[in-house]
Amino acid sequence: MALVSQLYYPPTLRIYIAKHCWLCEEAVRLAEDVRRKFVELNVELIDLDAEGSVNYDGVFSTPTYIFNGRTISLGNPTPEELFAKVSASLV
Repeated sequence: MALVSQLYYPPTLRIYIAKHCWLCEEAVRLAEDVRRKFVELNVELIDLDAEGSVNYDGVFSTPTYIFNGRTISLGNPTPEELFAKVSASLV
């Protein structure tokens, strides 16, 4: 009898930011809001200007919001828009 293990990967929201981006301060604030509202969600802030950062999704502008590999926003959405998109994707 073969033993089959199931791996669980939590849903992930990656928010790409950069030091030169004046909108990214708001993206950092939105990331904290999402972390508080959706505790089951893995939220990653990726600073493209940081040494050793990895651009997993081929992002070319900041801020960019990627949910489970799919772009859900170029630029900052309103908190309501972001919460709605994340909620819809978690169902």
